[in-house]
Amino acid sequence: MSESNILPQKKLWNPKSFIIFSMFFSFLPAGIMYALNYGRCGNKKNRWTYLLATIIAFIAIFTLCIIIPKSIAKTLFLSVNIALGIYFMRTQQKLYIEHIQNGGKRASYFLPITICLIITGLIIAAMIYCDFIPDNSIKYNKNELYYTDNITNSEAKKVGDYLESEGFFDNTSQISTKIDKQNNIYILSVIVNGDYSHNKKLIAIMYLLSNDISKNVLDNAKVRIDLCNNRFKVLKSLD
Repeated sequence: MSESNILPQKKLWNPKSFIIFSMFFSFLPAGIMYALNYGRCGNKKNRWTYLLATIIAFIAIFTLCIIIPKSIAKTLFLSVNIALGIYFMRTQQKLYIEHIQNGGKRASYFLPITICLIITGLIIAAMIYCDFIPDNSIKYNKNELYYTDNITNSEAKKVGDYLESEGFFDNTSQISTKIDKQNNIYILSVIVNGDYSHNKKLIAIMYLLSNDISKNVLDNAKVRIDLCNNRFKVLKSLD
């Protein structure tokens, strides 16, 4: 039996809204509405097929956008949302028109708006969580030095090369660091584990390191070291 011959049993969402939801809230809520429309028409196969496909596609695209550079990720995510929103709208327009002609009514947007608010909150939380790690990095064997847009590649390389020459980065270590600059102060963030707050030896080494980097690499500019967790969230600043 074709989609057009299935008698509508419940209210459907207007496919024109799919492109709006997809552009402003991602294609996930639009895809869920799209799948549920099929289910409300009695087409359970299409409901589950598109529901699962939408969820899997969203997880895959979102994961990819976390891995690739942010500038590319934004363009990719927006393009996919627009493309799928248009697809959802066009492929269900005929079904919706026939639904209305057969006496059907439009569904309330309370559920999709609620879904959108939840998804938006999760996306914002994920973006904030990932924003601590910059796109740019320089590798020294298993060690890695990230640097923000406030730091040039040459500045980051000077700091990284110095850390390597002083044995901070070596063939056996696996240390993640980040260099940033705020208000003319260079900030070297170092990921630490364990009880860093009472490790006087570690803190003393970090103070010496900041002084050495200032004198030998950054023309006596002020250098602050931040001890951080594995997402570069500051645990303790050594001014």
